[in-house]
Amino acid sequence: MLTLALKKNQTILEENEKLRKALAFKEDKKIDIVGVEVASFDPSAWRRIAIINAGKDKGLRDGMFAVDSEGFLVGRVIDVKNNFARLILVDDPEFSLAVYIGNDALGMLSGGLDAVKIQYIDMSDNVNLNDIAWFKMPLISYPIYIGRVRKINENKNGLFLDVEIKLFSQNPLLKKVFIIK
Repeated sequence: MLTLALKKNQTILEENEKLRKALAFKEDKKIDIVGVEVASFDPSAWRRIAIINAGKDKGLRDGMFAVDSEGFLVGRVIDVKNNFARLILVDDPEFSLAVYIGNDALGMLSGGLDAVKIQYIDMSDNVNLNDIAWFKMPLISYPIYIGRVRKINENKNGLFLDVEIKLFSQNPLLKKVFIIK
């Protein structure tokens, strides 16, 4: 019985720490975010879609981005209903987003179950292992970080690099995410 109470308290402490980090992120970046709970996940074996407990009732719209408590990209809001929405996660095979690596190498991030990759990076771009992948939202003056370069391969056509990313947000069983409004 005491072990169960200690475990419950530990869970509450962890949740409080995540909320403190999210609040610090919100205040530091001076942005409007709304915290939402992940109610469930799509039962598909190959899709990475979360169902969240907020929708039009909380001002959500298709295309809004979700971050974790550290401010790292988790996914993008899709299919908004009155009081719930779906969230396509970064590692979903159908997720894509124009992103940067390092200072100015531009490419297309593509989710995938085996690895998240950035394609169409020009061979002449100076991309190195551990460079940071990021993107910038309109009307926000700071980058949203995604992950670090884990692997670099020359594309079969010889024109581009294929870059594999290790995501900063690695929690496969998300409980709470924050939507940037």
